[in-house]
Amino acid sequence: MEQLPPLAPTGAAGVVAAANVLVGQLDARLWAASPAEEIVEAVHEAERLRAHLAALEASLVAEVEARKIAKQTLAWGSTADWFTHAAGQQRTIGHRTVRQAPVLVGERTATHAALSRGEVSPEQAAVIVDAVDALPHDEALRARAEQVLLAEATRLDATALAVVGKKIAAVVDPDGEERRQQQKLDREERAAHLHRFLSITDDGAGGAWLKGRGTVEDAAVLKAALLPLTKPAPALDPDHPDEQVQTDPRDHGTRMWDALVQVAQHALGTDLPPECHGARPRLAVTTDLESLRTQLRPPAGRIDWTCLGETDPTAAVLAGYRCPGGVTEDGGHLSPGAVRRLACDADVIPVVLGTRGQVLDVGRANRLVTAALWTALVCRDAHCAFPGCTRPPVMCQAHHIHHWADGGPTSLPNLVLLCGHHHRVLHHTPWQVRLDPTDRRPEFRPPPRHGVEQAWIRSRPRRE
Repeated sequence: MEQLPPLAPTGAAGVVAAANVLVGQLDARLWAASPAEEIVEAVHEAERLRAHLAALEASLVAEVEARKIAKQTLAWGSTADWFTHAAGQQRTIGHRTVRQAPVLVGERTATHAALSRGEVSPEQAAVIVDAVDALPHDEALRARAEQVLLAEATRLDATALAVVGKKIAAVVDPDGEERRQQQKLDREERAAHLHRFLSITDDGAGGAWLKGRGTVEDAAVLKAALLPLTKPAPALDPDHPDEQVQTDPRDHGTRMWDALVQVAQHALGTDLPPECHGARPRLAVTTDLESLRTQLRPPAGRIDWTCLGETDPTAAVLAGYRCPGGVTEDGGHLSPGAVRRLACDADVIPVVLGTRGQVLDVGRANRLVTAALWTALVCRDAHCAFPGCTRPPVMCQAHHIHHWADGGPTSLPNLVLLCGHHHRVLHHTPWQVRLDPTDRRPEFRPPPRHGVEQAWIRSRPRRE
């Protein structure tokens, strides 16, 4: 084993080198013989260390940039070029690190301190810097937004945190943010439409490659047609056809291909010309009817954090953001124009609960969820409601909170949307689910830990 350096290493490089040697003592560890709790905790500590090192690196890179060391001492064209090369990074990531380092050290000091403590990841810190930088130049406003994002970072990964960052921009600068989002969606849709293509080529090995690109609108239609056909189908064991049933051996990609072939075979078998369409597609897009009709914008002018009747800025942010167009069941964003085009040739599924006399509570008469009740459930839960899971409704099932066999009704207050995996978790593990007594939204209770009962949660802390 490599020998440890002296107990009091000199210089910054010596301290980092000593830490590296210390961590190196784990290189030969046989993790297969380690308890699961130790492995999980080691991952958490490794992430804290990675974040601390990123904070240190930001301080060093900011100093290199401020003193022009890369250009004047090392003869590089820029600090970004030097750092990208030294770190072996992709150019986009290297340049972003150099761009953000002075901001992180000099302006977003709360984020830098949280990064040093390992409370946020380097990716989350980058999201916070960019999200705050997109806000109006009001330091008090920016500091408040930074605190909101730091609080959200304790439970959200970097991808979800970026969504919250956009919501903050939408609340404090609604006209500008909606205009930018609208223009971005329109621009991307036009570019995708102009460059749409589909090719089917021989792979030279007895098969074929299918490759293509289109708009989000096109993808929404394709997914609406294919995903219902991708449900796993149990397969009989060929050796014991009357005794055992195996799970579907096909992965998701294989089932998608089979669904595409099945749709094509159906089109050929029914002999329907393209112009007659057959049955119109049913595509659920969440938007509001007034926006669909008029594409109204919110009132002009600065909106305060309390503009939505919320005193908590986080609640105001989450309540105030609305996509300028619509959101499909699988999370794709559509411009208002795309939503209107789809509405011209598709059944618009109402998401206002209980409209047109639809019965949302079928009580004890039926065990299975009706179409209207399913629409209401999707509208409320949006995706798998289990903390940390965002699988779309097409991959989910309706779970009875109080089991139907035990007298539970098939009604919205007794249902929760769960993907197949988390549906099994609720049935076969000590996890529990209920609707919050106040806002009637799903929340979950983890199994007891070390004999201690856990609290009800909606989101999981990043480190448990």
